[in-house]
Amino acid sequence: MRPFFSCHRNVFLAVLAVVFFLPCIGAWGQTSDSRAGEAKAVIDRFTRGTMNVTVEISQEGSSRPYYTYFSQSDTLHIVASSPVAACHGFYRWAKSRHAGISSWSGSRFSPPSDISTPATTAVSPFLHHQYFNVVTYGYTAPYWDAARWDQELDWMALHGIDQPLMLIAQEAVFREVFRDMGLTEEELDAWEVGPAHLPWMRMGNISGNSFDGPLGKEWHEQQMALARHVVDRMRRLGMDPICPAFSGFVPPALASHYDVELDTTGWDWVPNDCRNYRIRPDAPLFSEIGTRFIQCWERHFGRHTYYLSDSFNEMQIPSDTSLMALYGQAIYNSIRKANPDAIWTMQGWTLGYQRQQWGNGIFQALTRQVPPGKFYLLDMATDYNCCFWKNSYNWDFYNAFGGQPWAWSVIPNMGGKTLLTGVLDHYANGRLQAFLSPNRGHLIGYGMAPEGLENNELLYELLTDGGYLPEDAAIDTDQWLDDYLHSRYGLSQPRLIHLYRQLYRSAYSHFHDHPQFGWQVRNNITGHGATGLDSAFYSHAEQLCRFIWLSPHIICALDSAARDLYLADYIEVAALYVGGMIEVINDRIREYDEQGQKELALQKLDTLSAIMLQLDDLLSHHPLHRLDRWEYDMAYLNSAPSQQKRNVANARRLVSVWYGTHTHDEPVNDYSCRLWSGLIRDYYLPRLQGTWRQQIEGTPFNQIDFENHFVAAAPSAPRASHRAPADIEGLYHFLHSVHSLMERARQAAQAS
Repeated sequence: MRPFFSCHRNVFLAVLAVVFFLPCIGAWGQTSDSRAGEAKAVIDRFTRGTMNVTVEISQEGSSRPYYTYFSQSDTLHIVASSPVAACHGFYRWAKSRHAGISSWSGSRFSPPSDISTPATTAVSPFLHHQYFNVVTYGYTAPYWDAARWDQELDWMALHGIDQPLMLIAQEAVFREVFRDMGLTEEELDAWEVGPAHLPWMRMGNISGNSFDGPLGKEWHEQQMALARHVVDRMRRLGMDPICPAFSGFVPPALASHYDVELDTTGWDWVPNDCRNYRIRPDAPLFSEIGTRFIQCWERHFGRHTYYLSDSFNEMQIPSDTSLMALYGQAIYNSIRKANPDAIWTMQGWTLGYQRQQWGNGIFQALTRQVPPGKFYLLDMATDYNCCFWKNSYNWDFYNAFGGQPWAWSVIPNMGGKTLLTGVLDHYANGRLQAFLSPNRGHLIGYGMAPEGLENNELLYELLTDGGYLPEDAAIDTDQWLDDYLHSRYGLSQPRLIHLYRQLYRSAYSHFHDHPQFGWQVRNNITGHGATGLDSAFYSHAEQLCRFIWLSPHIICALDSAARDLYLADYIEVAALYVGGMIEVINDRIREYDEQGQKELALQKLDTLSAIMLQLDDLLSHHPLHRLDRWEYDMAYLNSAPSQQKRNVANARRLVSVWYGTHTHDEPVNDYSCRLWSGLIRDYYLPRLQGTWRQQIEGTPFNQIDFENHFVAAAPSAPRASHRAPADIEGLYHFLHSVHSLMERARQAAQAS
């Protein structure tokens, strides 16, 4: 990987760093600056203490985040504007040497034998580097503990993230506010949903404990302690988190305590019994509650600058511009009265998704009463504008958002789905379209807002690499892929690199809103899913499998960390390949059934069942793609005993039926569609078997009853996950099993 950039406009800063700070190098390792110490600790965890690195935090030289690194003797020195910038500077240096990578499926670092490095400086064109979607707190992080958050904060720092959403304990603070206003514990309990569904309660789409609520006293106490820990670490890393504000949603019992009228809110594409309750903006109580909330939040977690309030996510948008102006005024004033320096922040998904309703001046009315610089829009779906809706960019349609600050962002994942999707070139260079637009306006942020993490790791690496590039610098995606794979595996084997590059080029040339195999959704005998996996992907997957099977010494030569990463990637490729073959086999069953060949159809179903169980076993070796990790390690172990059963049901519900009172075919059924071990064995396969046997033999099978039983079942015991075989013999055996499974699936798909 080439050095990030070092151009003439930054030469002075680089030289200044060397000349001014070099005499102080001896003191850097002993600095009392806790911010430098926090950055050094992150770097040391990543390198496992195998390198001499010093860090100095200095805000001289640029108003935007920057870092400079250079070497002297056997030490790498970093001067940066913040701990996050320092961590990212080191990480960029490490990847420029292909020394390692940090990812959710594992990390590796191997110090280069020669660290000699000229002074290199990068200045970000953005003030902020944003991360998270409101629903990330449902699809990924509802059950994270402090240790898992610490891992994520390290990952954020290394990847240059300095503006995450921080929504932990939002409900605990609201409970404190509403209790002070006279509401009872029972009234508040009746409003709450389970942990994984909290994002949609926060956005006004659902409420009520049919979604595995209430949360319980222990939960709120745990979340308050966790929030203090996370906010403290964010501060020490120099992050400026976006915290929650009041959007108008209240418990319905508020109307029995105050003379106030509530509107019923819902969801524009799901059943009518999804609802919450919103206070009208002209009620003085609106601003009072909002101000009380910010005051209570800052009393617990300190003063912040950015506060998130979204009142109209995927619901009917009022067409009355006067009413929308009242909402904007009420939201902003409720924040301002508590903190005059605060900035109202809003997610921009709805502006593209519901553009027809937001047009004709509705958005302008919402922000009309907000002073310049006091509103910040996260334009979070530029990939949807460009590659899916194809409806032009929001910054053009809304005329630079009225000159208010905004952030360019993308949504590279919906629902935590694990299939590969996304247009590589947009994630690499889509930001350049914003820079070149005459409606660029006050662009100050850059980021990503995935609904689910721990998937598609390549995309997140690519996106974060763009955050410190100059405004005119494009990423060469072919070269970037080569460098990414070299950094990830610590080797540059031409044939291996070529095959993976072609695989990823194929998979990441299609944008699917909801990538899934047909057999992952209910009524799955009717057709294929939308995967984006074309013939080129399957061909290169076969070539890769054959190459590794014939050349296992390549994998044997990797160090243990690189081998873990390689096998995690290899499992994903093999699982996608087999998943596609299962879809074809499913088609064969349908053909036999339509032809009246019932016996052949049942035989093919037996073959399909055996292959799906093998696929489930293969995925049990992956460090991430496992149901037991989600429901047991997170939802069960991180819950108070009184909440464990309910939280496990909530975790299962989110990745299967999604909906609360599950009685019919809701639109959100199977929304999450994850290619996970345990989920295949206990959910997708038995449902598919039951559906087919009912179709072929007339054996009674009630899909809804089965799905509800799955949600209510006790968590399965954790399965042993061997991320990499412990010895060479085990590695050969593992590679053989993967090769055999792919070959068996291919033959079964081809047989007539």
